[in-house]
Amino acid sequence: MTLQDLYEEHRELFRIGEKLIHVASFDPPHMQELIAARREMAQAVSRHLGNEARLALMPLSASTDPYDRALARRYTSDLLSMRQSGIAHMGLWTMEAIAADPREYRLAVRAQLRMMAVRRTWEETEFLPAAERLATGQRPLLRAAG
Repeated sequence: MTLQDLYEEHRELFRIGEKLIHVASFDPPHMQELIAARREMAQAVSRHLGNEARLALMPLSASTDPYDRALARRYTSDLLSMRQSGIAHMGLWTMEAIAADPREYRLAVRAQLRMMAVRRTWEETEFLPAAERLATGQRPLLRAAG
């Protein structure tokens, strides 16, 4: 597993998200496929976060550069917010709620994917490049954390 593999994992998460929307688009939704896709998403997120922690978060947290440490703090803070949103989503969208209103569920999944897209953009433009810079031993950029 390399830092570059994390980019592919991001794409995988979005493919699974689209699968969730697809299986909920039938009337009635394909519930067994939906359960399987939700499990697949949970496993992929867990695996990805572990990989990201090991390959990017830990090195940035341990860096002597204040910018790197600020990126690590933002990563952790934003992750907590995303987890809270995901937990609320799963609590609201039980199998019964999905069966009762699959259209609204698809909209809710799309909202979660939009939030993930914002996070992915930040990670791929700031967080992961900083971790790559550390891994290659490049000198830190002189700029304020944002």
